[in-house]
Amino acid sequence: MANEGLTIAQAANSLGVSARTVRRYIKSGKLDAEFIQGNHGGEFRISAIPPELIRGKTLDKQPGQTIDTLQALLHELQQQNLQLAAQLGAATERVHALESQVKLLTAGRQPWWRRLFRRIPKMSP
Repeated sequence: MANEGLTIAQAANSLGVSARTVRRYIKSGKLDAEFIQGNHGGEFRISAIPPELIRGKTLDKQPGQTIDTLQALLHELQQQNLQLAAQLGAATERVHALESQVKLLTAGRQPWWRRLFRRIPKMSP
């Protein structure tokens, strides 16, 4: 008998509320619970959760979203994803082109001190 029904924590988890709220529901009569003797003292067991207390979880907490609106939103997000991927590809190519230009500019340069102390060819008389 002690394992039948939901504990307060299990009911809170399934309802998406806190354990304190479940205790308030029991006290106000919104939830039917039985007080039984458990291993560590008395505890409440909830046999069933009324459907009116179960929260409907919708996307972005906007009621009334249908499958069609969600599919349209998904399609729009996929199009934006493709556009951003194309922009990323173009930006990556531009970065590679600029990197190669920087390499060309810095490849032939020597430090100032090497240019200063380079060997000066001897002149023959």
